[in-house]
Amino acid sequence: MIVEQVNPLLVCGIIGDETTLIVNKCLTGPFTNRYDLATAPVTTDTTLSETVARITAIETGLQTTIEKQLGTIRFTFPAVEADQPRWAMISTFYVLQPVGGQLLSERPAFTDAVSAGAARVPLSQLNWANSSPLVMQAKRYLETGAFPIADQRISQYAIPSTPQFSEA
Repeated sequence: MIVEQVNPLLVCGIIGDETTLIVNKCLTGPFTNRYDLATAPVTTDTTLSETVARITAIETGLQTTIEKQLGTIRFTFPAVEADQPRWAMISTFYVLQPVGGQLLSERPAFTDAVSAGAARVPLSQLNWANSSPLVMQAKRYLETGAFPIADQRISQYAIPSTPQFSEA
C-alpha cells in the first residue's frame, strides 16, 4: 500500500572544500534569512541525480557532476508557531564538483527567486545562527570527512526576522 508522504524527501548538493562552502541566501520556507544548500524535493519524473544537478544550476548558477552520494538523514524540528506540529524532512546529500557556469551572486531581477543569490562562504563563518541544519551537516563533513546518518532532532529553531547574511 502506498501512503501519502508527510515528511518531504529532498536532495541537496554540497559544493565545497576544507575551507569554504557554496551556499544560497535563502528567502523562502523554513530556512528563510539563513544560508542553505541547493535543495529540491524528489519527484517521480526525474532521477535523484538529475534533480540535484538541476536545482544546483538554478540556485547557484553552476553546472556540476556528482562525485558521490553521502547518505540520507531525517531532521526533526520543533513547531515554528505555537499552533503548528513538529515537522521533519528527509534529505539525501550529494558531493558535487563544478564543471561550468558562473556563481549566481545576486538575486535574478527578472523573477521571484527563492534566494538572494549564492556565495562561497568560509566554513568558519557558518554557524547555527546563520545557517540551516543542512549547511551545518555539510560543514561538518567538509571539516572532518565524517557524515553521520543518524536522525537529527533539532531542539530549538526559529526563523530569523532579518537576513543573517550579507545581501550584497
